[in-house]
Amino acid sequence: MRALQLAFLLCSLPSLLALKTQDWKTCPQSAFCRRGRALAARATEAGSSWKSPYSVDPASVAIVPNEASFSAAVTSSIYPDIKFQLDLYVLQDGVVRVRMDEVDGLRKRYDETASWALIADPKVSSEVKWTVGKKDVRAVYGDLSVVVQFAPLKVALLRNNQEEIVLNGGGLLHMEHFRTKRQPPPLDDGDSDQEVLEVEKNLAAWFEGEEDMWWEETFKSWTDSKPKGKYLNMFNRSLYINYDTGPESLSIDIDFPHHGHLYGIPQHATLLDLPTTSGADPVYDEPYRLYNADVFEYLASSPMSLYGSIPLLYAHSATGATVGVFHVVGSETWIDVAHPSKDASHTHWVSESGILDTFLLPGPSPAAVAAQYARLTGTPALPAHWALGYHQCRWNYVSSDDVRGVQRRFDKEDIPVDVFWLDIEYAEEHKYFIWDKKTFPDPVDMINDVEAIGRKMVVIIDPHLKRASNYPIYKEASDIDVLVKKPDGEGEFEGWCWTGSSSWVDFFNPKSWGWWKTLFKTTPSAGGKYSWVDSTENVGIWNDMNEPSIFNGPEITMQKDAVHYGGWEHRDVHNINGMLFSNQTWQALYERSDPPKRPFVLTRSFFAGSQRFGAMWTGDNLGTWEHMDVGLKMVLANNLGGMSFSGADVGGFFGNPEPEMLIRWYQLGAFFPFFRAHAHIDTKRREPYLLDEPYKSMLRDIIRLRYKLLPVWYTAFRETSVTGSPVLRPQFFVFPGDERGASIDDQFYVGSSGLLVKPVTIKGATETTVYLSDKQVSNVECIYPAAF
Repeated sequence: MRALQLAFLLCSLPSLLALKTQDWKTCPQSAFCRRGRALAARATEAGSSWKSPYSVDPASVAIVPNEASFSAAVTSSIYPDIKFQLDLYVLQDGVVRVRMDEVDGLRKRYDETASWALIADPKVSSEVKWTVGKKDVRAVYGDLSVVVQFAPLKVALLRNNQEEIVLNGGGLLHMEHFRTKRQPPPLDDGDSDQEVLEVEKNLAAWFEGEEDMWWEETFKSWTDSKPKGKYLNMFNRSLYINYDTGPESLSIDIDFPHHGHLYGIPQHATLLDLPTTSGADPVYDEPYRLYNADVFEYLASSPMSLYGSIPLLYAHSATGATVGVFHVVGSETWIDVAHPSKDASHTHWVSESGILDTFLLPGPSPAAVAAQYARLTGTPALPAHWALGYHQCRWNYVSSDDVRGVQRRFDKEDIPVDVFWLDIEYAEEHKYFIWDKKTFPDPVDMINDVEAIGRKMVVIIDPHLKRASNYPIYKEASDIDVLVKKPDGEGEFEGWCWTGSSSWVDFFNPKSWGWWKTLFKTTPSAGGKYSWVDSTENVGIWNDMNEPSIFNGPEITMQKDAVHYGGWEHRDVHNINGMLFSNQTWQALYERSDPPKRPFVLTRSFFAGSQRFGAMWTGDNLGTWEHMDVGLKMVLANNLGGMSFSGADVGGFFGNPEPEMLIRWYQLGAFFPFFRAHAHIDTKRREPYLLDEPYKSMLRDIIRLRYKLLPVWYTAFRETSVTGSPVLRPQFFVFPGDERGASIDDQFYVGSSGLLVKPVTIKGATETTVYLSDKQVSNVECIYPAAF
């Protein structure tokens, strides 16, 4: 029994694999990632002789009067006819924004990511002044300075004249420009067979080598037509058509010469202190991928992409200094991580499309970096008090009577619970908003029964709409033309999800916003529009499958050549897509009542800025000790990325955990900001009251402890809603000057309460070790919860 009684230590301190990996691409299978890594390999091979081809035209430097910004023309020695523009800004809090875009290109690159991620246009300083020299432009403010070297182009942020962040120091900047597809060499009827073979050999070299999948790309059975680079009948020698086209990937190296630890870029199932992917003896042979995907039963240690993407990176030094970068790109991105030395870090970011728009966050502390990021993208929304309690969910509670029965059992066993959840089976044929009246004949009465004793319900609403004429939600969306389009821009995109044949609302289309809000009204809408009268003003919403998950799509998601509002391809906005869904749902709930109530929205897919719209969880995890352990590391990384209201499915979504594992998972989950038990439809029922003694009493006491500490949790959420500092804080965040604690990710602090939590995630453990920094005071009080 001792192994189960040792739950964790609460220390009062002063304030301070069943995964089908082949369903998702590797870097070698992604043409632009392959090209980006090849560029890095050539630079490494060339050594000191490698120089970036990009340079600033000194004569073009234009200082903006009365503010700390300037613009300049940039050219590439490889493509001298292609023009770029560089814009630099020093913001009022010392953050530096670097933007570069192609000028007068054949097509416009996607440049709207920042408009979705940022809360407003950042305020540019009016105090900082630029000095233009023969070799560079520089600005000095306090102990910070920014230097933009002309040839080759390099941007560096310095503190006390020491480089802290360097862009393009290794010369890997490369913005693939749009171009007109080249004509093949002409063929005459009189050409010899040898001449024909030579021409075809050259063609193969163009399209398989130098022109590596510029115009079309295949993965398994899917073909990405790349309409921006579409061509017709490549080997029909009589019919070649030029298109204004070409690849558009963006590559940039970002170095931290004096910072040996890197954290962030969630979401990945890995250590908090990011393992290497390049350089000498890398831990992983693949880069970290940011590409929102429905990776169920994901590996417990991998750089593979998962459900969300936040391109924010913290770099931390042995002296405690911390800086960060926020790389505002919404397309698929791969990131290599290396440590050239113990105290230095190198990163290489390769994105499929978009412009260079990167914020350099000068810190100098972890809390300062978090605050700088929060001023850009917003702080987490302050949740309703009830949302901080215990949530009970499974796929699925199958009827109104089932929900009422679960509630009665919780009350009979005197186990606290605040929220009951309904998964997809409540909806008739998975037509969201429409109750299956065979199993849920009285939804409002059921909800009222739950709410009558101060509890709440959360109901799932997924983004796919069943393509059926008798489904009013789909019919209205189709009638007002707010659905994602096919690659040719005509007709509705069609895919397969829980509802069968489905279409997806295009939340980039402003016409969808007001319409979506009407759906959540609990009183009849005017003009015959649908409203959810079978609901109440207190029901929370669960937005799942919003990567988007498409069962018959490439990598189980939407094809990249589908078209969104404004003519943008899905490739440009993929990682932003899920955030817009939860954003509009949050807005709908906020306007559902008068006066407004704090909405509760849970999302699976997320991007930078998603913290403004509620909670997230780590997706379809496994009921294994490894997943329990990595879930903590993922929640810590998500907190650093601004997603403080985060958690992992307690008990694991898949599988049937043994009692010891389930107890340990509740002990951990009770100290996640979002505390929810959830399970797959094929698992055994495992509500806390179903366990035999003594396990049932253990779970009761664990959940009660959560409720005893609600003032601590609410205070921590209030703090993060103001400062941006995470609710869960890793060791380095609280004690940045302690190098020995820099990589610790198996214990954490709750806000600034001084509450240190050390969970046990190892089977059969009878003891554990808590790390206390030398900088912590000696009068530490540790509580051994004997009831566990």
